[in-house]
Amino acid sequence: MRTLLAGAYAFFFFAVTFVLLNSCSKKNETAQLPVISPTVNPIPYSTIVYLIKPTDKSWNVDYYNAAKSSILEIKDWYKTQLGKTFILNPVVVDTLSGLHTSGWYADNNGPDISGSVVYAYNNVKYEMKQLLGSKFDTSLYTYFVYVQANIPDETVPRGLAVEGSNNLDGLVDKVNFFMGMDAHALAHAFGLPEPTVETSNGIMSAVGIPKWPNCVFTPAEKDSLNISPFVQGD
Repeated sequence: MRTLLAGAYAFFFFAVTFVLLNSCSKKNETAQLPVISPTVNPIPYSTIVYLIKPTDKSWNVDYYNAAKSSILEIKDWYKTQLGKTFILNPVVVDTLSGLHTSGWYADNNGPDISGSVVYAYNNVKYEMKQLLGSKFDTSLYTYFVYVQANIPDETVPRGLAVEGSNNLDGLVDKVNFFMGMDAHALAHAFGLPEPTVETSNGIMSAVGIPKWPNCVFTPAEKDSLNISPFVQGD
């Protein structure tokens, strides 16, 4: 009997250990998001951050938490670079239930939706207009939209930054490269173009992005951001 019990306990221990390890290896797609009160009246000239869930996905709490902590860290980094930073709303990350399956976001859905290039970026912009209507206003707000879908990095100046699940996975794992990518994408949303001359540690340069947080804006980039109405906070 004692041998049988010992064997049963051993089996139970290894079974529980396997389940726990297997559960921890997956992104948290089933837990409930925290209660979120949507930003109904955003602060003028603020940066509004959204997490979009495609119709064939469940909410990923790890993605939500990573997006929130990352944008707050980027906000602080901008302050160290410029002496001022962008404004976030009290609800740091809003959520939106998307209107399409995850595959739609990277597809070419025709010129009226996807344009002729940067399909994913244009798809997300199209859906934001569908979801927000006239409230989607890049003259008054800058948007950073994370989508729980596999899309390429495609952010162009100005008004909107877009990142997908590959980026979110990197943020969950706290990989510096993806933090740098988000700071880079947001700077595009504030109007900065790709640099004409790459610098070794510039956040707008491909070689500088992985050096986050030890990367910088160039003097010319600082001058451009310092006159932006979207970079004015403490």
